[in-house]
Amino acid sequence: MTKHTTVFASMLRHLSRSEFESAVSCYNGDFKTRNFSCWDLFKSMLYALVSCCFSVREIEASMRANGSRLYHAGLKQAKRSTFCDALERRQHEIFRGVFHKLVDKAQNISGKMKKKFKDPLRIIDATVISLCLKRFNWAKYRKAKGAVKLHLNMDGDCRIPFDAYLTDGKVHDSKEMENLARQKGVVYVMDRGYVDYKSLYCIELRCSFFVTRMKSNCAFKRTHNNPHKEDGPVLSDVLIVLTGNAAKKAYPKPLRKIKYKDKETKKVYEFLTNDMEREAEDIAAIYKERWEVELFFKWIKQHLKVKSFWGTSENAVYSQIWVALILTVLIWINRTLDGITANPHELMIMMKSALLTKNSLVGLCTNISAPKPPDCSSQPFLEGFKC
Repeated sequence: MTKHTTVFASMLRHLSRSEFESAVSCYNGDFKTRNFSCWDLFKSMLYALVSCCFSVREIEASMRANGSRLYHAGLKQAKRSTFCDALERRQHEIFRGVFHKLVDKAQNISGKMKKKFKDPLRIIDATVISLCLKRFNWAKYRKAKGAVKLHLNMDGDCRIPFDAYLTDGKVHDSKEMENLARQKGVVYVMDRGYVDYKSLYCIELRCSFFVTRMKSNCAFKRTHNNPHKEDGPVLSDVLIVLTGNAAKKAYPKPLRKIKYKDKETKKVYEFLTNDMEREAEDIAAIYKERWEVELFFKWIKQHLKVKSFWGTSENAVYSQIWVALILTVLIWINRTLDGITANPHELMIMMKSALLTKNSLVGLCTNISAPKPPDCSSQPFLEGFKC
């Protein structure tokens, strides 16, 4: 018998079982567990995400219909009560730990790939995942609306998650800046919702760069004019110091303000950065990459079922979101290492149709006959994605 006999098993082959079990042991996740372990729950959730199952009843019915093929995929059929009980009790931190281990593996793979800019690019943003407050009464967001918020640090070169945090919807974006921006020697790009001068100064102290948009109420004084082409898209390029009492105390160093007019939309943007060396047009190009995280949020909401949940507790919701993020990284690793040219959307459609068949991910792609060695050029996760 071959090691990977089904498409589902082929998808999981880059996830180390020992690393998964180490995450389980950290939280004693399988304590007093007899038949349905954390590993079984994790694989069932992956199966449900790829199969686009909206409810636990649908998961159970789908597995029952494929009962004779579950063994070769390493899956175990469970009753609704067993699945729901496991989803409520197995700590979501287990799947968060697995996510970070997979991210480390993806970063090792992407280390040889070409960067878009001189320094690694990191895109910081957050998205609100709406919930029904009557069913999810713990997820208080507004008076009559519930929500959780996914705070994401995205690898802008590969367009896959680099770090993530889950909070309730009331937590402001800038509150997670300290957790998301810890690296040295990278470029962080973010929207003006993250303009917190104390956090931005921490990025400066870590010898990293940031590119963001300037707030309309920012008080500053111009200290120097940088030269720029009069007929180009750059309208102004100046050095400034903040003059507000709290702002200048939080960020005492000079900043660079760039006024840029987009040729396509004719809109004028004001960028704020601590990068004094890069060309002004390169700063604008860096900020333009921020749109990739919006596409990623749209992708997971449309295709990975993080808007309908199988459980109503906080642990169940967080677990489902972590497993969805794990699936995105798994897809990227498989596409990169196996040289799969099909974009993620096409691959998800093919996986859904043939998840338990005796085949591999490479075999699903008719234009690829055998695995290819890792490509040293960047293969973005959302390549070929159309809204």
